[in-house]
Formats: sequence, structure tokens, C-alpha cells
Amino acid sequence: MSTGNLLELTRSRTQIVFFALTFLLWGCAGLSGNSNQGAEKVSQACLVKRAALDIGSGTSKLVVASVNKCQRTIDHTIFEAHRAIPFKDALQRSKDNKFNSAIQEKAYRSLVELALMAKSQGAKEIRAVATSAFRTAANAQEAKNFLEKRLGFPIRIITQKDEALFAYNSALSKAKKKIKTATKSNRPVVVWDIGGGSMQIVQPQKGHDPKIYLGKLASVSFKNKILEKYKSKKRSPNPLGKKLAVNSMNMARDYANKTAKPMLGSLKDYEVLGVGGVHYFSIRGQLQKQTYNQNNILKTLLQRAKLTDKEIGSKYAATDVTNLALVLGFMQALSIQKVTPMKINMAHGVLTTEELW
Repeated sequence: MSTGNLLELTRSRTQIVFFALTFLLWGCAGLSGNSNQGAEKVSQACLVKRAALDIGSGTSKLVVASVNKCQRTIDHTIFEAHRAIPFKDALQRSKDNKFNSAIQEKAYRSLVELALMAKSQGAKEIRAVATSAFRTAANAQEAKNFLEKRLGFPIRIITQKDEALFAYNSALSKAKKKIKTATKSNRPVVVWDIGGGSMQIVQPQKGHDPKIYLGKLASVSFKNKILEKYKSKKRSPNPLGKKLAVNSMNMARDYANKTAKPMLGSLKDYEVLGVGGVHYFSIRGQLQKQTYNQNNILKTLLQRAKLTDKEIGSKYAATDVTNLALVLGFMQALSIQKVTPMKINMAHGVLTTEELW
């Protein structure tokens, strides 16, 4: 073969290889693009806008969020709101342990307002869970049916254990990226949830199911216990006074020593996340701190013990100061050094529980 023919053949082979590589790269790019588009479609198919209601014993909370139903996670929160509905107080003031028509009507008005807010944010579906007050009311099923029929969405009365696990899983899910930053620690995490009518503490156990403390002393029930013992003719314990503030703290500590400590022991080696309205709104709001310890709370308790409801200036004034005594007493009994409050409620757990949708 002549030199000229050899050069021509080499040039032709080079061009063929070049075109083959170009075609291959284009094909890969196309496949990659299709793959990305497919992943995006799958991702979009997994995302759904939902609204969930936590019908608590003193407050009902709404959360509207974009939820990844495939991964069972909250992609991002869109809207939150809450309304005071004093179910527990109404129940404890009744003579027959029933929700009267007045509290049911108030509940309907407040819940329909929250439902309209959810729909205005684009939520197509709403689910709700009811907690402590509905577990104990003699006419809970009738009240539930009354609300469901008028509201147009289902309400599930959950057990206290379910309530504890909803809060625990929601807190850990939301805190995955925040725990180390917030606590600067790799210690195991306890989730402490206080509502109006019940208290739950979930303590992880290596290689075993977590221990779950299910307590009956909570924000409203503790306030009522203080009223019953010291101020029976009043609806609010305020102004509490320094002596009664200390007595209330001791009452909470004694109760925790008898009921919670035998199960949980000392929690001094745990990071404690506080969830629910008592921790996030009441204690955090009064202390104006992102974390709090026993000294913070004691100082604030003694300062605010002299305030009247009007001076406190909150919808929840009747329980705000006694909440400080309740939390401090439990911290002392369980050797809790510090609490990091998180904005978590049952609604967050409802959003990612596919069995409810």
C-alpha cells in the first residue's frame, strides 16, 4: 500500500472513531437527561400537599406541609397555626366527665377556621388526631362524630403510646441535621412531650425497644391539682406567690420521683428534646432562651410567681407559671441538665404516617 493510501486509510479510521465517540457521548447525555427527568418525575409523584391537625387537650395545632410520601418525610413546612380549645378544662369542670355543647361548638368554630386556612394554602386532604381529653371523656365518640360530620374530615383518637411515638419519631426526623448543631453532642436523645392532659417521655435503649413513660400529670391537670389543694375557689392559681411556687415545684418533683424515675432513672447523660406547646411556647417563651436549665427555670419561676393573669398577658396565663414548676420538678427528679425545645406536635407525625391517608 502506498504512503498516500495509508494516510487516507488512517484519516478515515480516525473520523469513524471520532463520530462513534461523539454518537456515544450524545447517547449517554440523552440517557442521563432521561434518567434525571425520570428521577424528577418520581420525586414530583412522591410529593403531596397535606394538612394535619393535632387536637390537643388545651390547644389544637395545624400544620400544612409538602410531604414526600415515598420516603415518609416532610419536604418543607408551608403553614402553621393554632387555636386555644380548652377541652381538658371543660372536662374537669363538668360533673359527668362529658364535653358539653358549649365546648363542642367552640371546637367546631375553631377547627373549621383552621381547616379553611389549610385549604387556602392548597391542602387537598386533612387528617386529625385527638389526644388525652378525648381518651378520657365519657362522650368522646359522640363528640368525635359531631365534629367529623360537620367538618368533613376524619378524626382519630390515638392512644397515649401512639402519641409518644408520633412525637418521638417526628422529633428525631426533624432533628437529624439539627441535633449535633443544637446540642454539640453525640449523646443519646430523649424526647419529652408535655401537653394539656398528658406527658410522654421516650428514652432509647441500645438494642431494645425504647422505654416510654406515659404520665397523667401535664399542663392543665397540674394546674388543677394546685388549685384543688391550695386555691379551690379560683380558676387560675395566679399570682402564685413565692411559697406556693416552691410548693408546686416540690409537688412535681415528688410525683416524678414516684412515677417517672423508677422507669427512666437518671437522664443526666442524655440530650433531652422538649416537644409540645409547654416546652416550645410556654417555657421557651417565658425564658426567651433556645435551651434552658434548672437555674434558668427556677429564677424565672420566682420572678413570675408574683404576676397576675393580666400581667402575664397570655391566653394560657393560668398555666404558664405552673408549667415552670412542673418542668423544673421533673428536671430535678430525673437529673435533666438541659432541655432543647423543638416546634413539634402530633400533626407532624400525622403528615408522614401513610396509614392515616
